[in-house]
Amino acid sequence: MEVSEIKNQLAELQNKITETKNQTTDQRIDQLEKSLNEMKDKYIVLLEQTLSAKGNRKSETFDVISKRNSELQIDKFQLLTLLKESRAITPEFAVSATQLQKTFALNRTTRTIRDKLTSLELMNLITSLGQKPKLYYLTSRGLQMISQQQKGLMQVH
Repeated sequence: MEVSEIKNQLAELQNKITETKNQTTDQRIDQLEKSLNEMKDKYIVLLEQTLSAKGNRKSETFDVISKRNSELQIDKFQLLTLLKESRAITPEFAVSATQLQKTFALNRTTRTIRDKLTSLELMNLITSLGQKPKLYYLTSRGLQMISQQQKGLMQVH
């Protein structure tokens, strides 16, 4: 055998190996695509069964929450009550307007809540800490106001 014949045979073998690799890769890709489609079909069936068994509660719950929040009008007394519920009665437990908004799912902007808290501060019902973000807590006068309002509500009913 000559060197040129050996080179030709090696080239042919290399071509056959490349063709085999390409076929194997194509076969693997086809196999993976089939299994992926099977998994998608199974997932869709499972999802349909889950929804039919449990229902899609997320959207219903969200609708109830959003309807309830849209009807809420936050007034100053309600903010005082929310501060009391947050136990923000000392500087150590002071809360920000954003914390109130997120905790109680208030349907008002942080700016609106901050403005109302500032007006309560001017009335000496709450006090703020001078840091950023501004933190608020109830004063003794604010606590008295809440208890008086609650007593008045109890007497009416």
